[in-house]
Amino acid sequence: MRLATPPGFATEVFILEGPARDLLPEGAWTLVGDRCLREAWLAAGMPEPGHALWVSVPEKDKKLSAVLPWLEHWASVPLHRDLTVVALGGGVLTDLTGLAASLYLRGVPWQVWPTTLLAMADAALGGKTGADLAAGKNLVGAFHPPRRLVACTSFLAGLPPRHLQNGRWELIKTALIQGELAWAEEMLQDGPVKIAWVERALAFKAGVVHRDPREAGERRLLNLGHTLGHALEAASGYQLLHGEAVGLGLLGACFLAEEEGLKHLPPALLGLMAGRLAPLVSLVAPWPACLPLLERDKKSKRSNGHTEATPATEIYCILPRPGESAVQRALPPKAWETSHARLLSMLHQETDRA
Repeated sequence: MRLATPPGFATEVFILEGPARDLLPEGAWTLVGDRCLREAWLAAGMPEPGHALWVSVPEKDKKLSAVLPWLEHWASVPLHRDLTVVALGGGVLTDLTGLAASLYLRGVPWQVWPTTLLAMADAALGGKTGADLAAGKNLVGAFHPPRRLVACTSFLAGLPPRHLQNGRWELIKTALIQGELAWAEEMLQDGPVKIAWVERALAFKAGVVHRDPREAGERRLLNLGHTLGHALEAASGYQLLHGEAVGLGLLGACFLAEEEGLKHLPPALLGLMAGRLAPLVSLVAPWPACLPLLERDKKSKRSNGHTEATPATEIYCILPRPGESAVQRALPPKAWETSHARLLSMLHQETDRA
């Protein structure tokens, strides 16, 4: 099924049960794929270019050093500008492959075939590519939209339950951005992930990205849960999965919204979120470990004339609102500290109750 996207949108979006050869590039192409998927890819009757790269890139290795061997390999083949790169894997691999495609010969076209729920729900669409630096998440990157996104739901069958839950938080984020609490509550219940949720999330994101491709305004709302989430993820030594960290960041953002005097989210909804997140409480880093990462976040704000080494005076946050679109506010670190404390307190309460 081809998903309806805005006229002129840079990426064609397809959601299928299994891989389809006719959606691969018509001309010359190469592949960067997760080596764990090679057997499934070939078993589905999909072709394998002779110069394909089958790699393994854990979250902790999402760095520029990971893509340099790929670029050298492409240059040694050599691959030319009329080639298309196909990325097959989860969010880390697709982010890095898109970045490599943006760099090689100053930019070659690419396709993304996401194979995890996290990548299908969010990371694969929008053209953001990136790598991490020691100072923080995704501080190196480029806007380089893929020509085509092909989400094959058959790849989800092999995902462990933890990884399915990991991706579910990006779907819940989409609901909270829109203030659609009934949809968020539906996704917080036990039960299988519905493909209709993925379709709905991708359609929403496509509209936002089309209106604001360079993240100058509305697209910033897609960062809901990510500012604190990125800090928690890095501070855990990446023991937290990205979606888990975003889930924690979402709950923290709900508390920030309350502190800002916005309409409170229903306690029942917060309880559902906390109940799903409580098993992660031992991985939530203390506030002193999070603060430096928050202050180095690319969305932090400093006084005029101060450098990146200067502590942030305010850090931008996206705040959810029941029945309304989320809003952006710049808040001082003290507000974030209060939110972090409330987050830990509620998770411990849920743990004690269980």
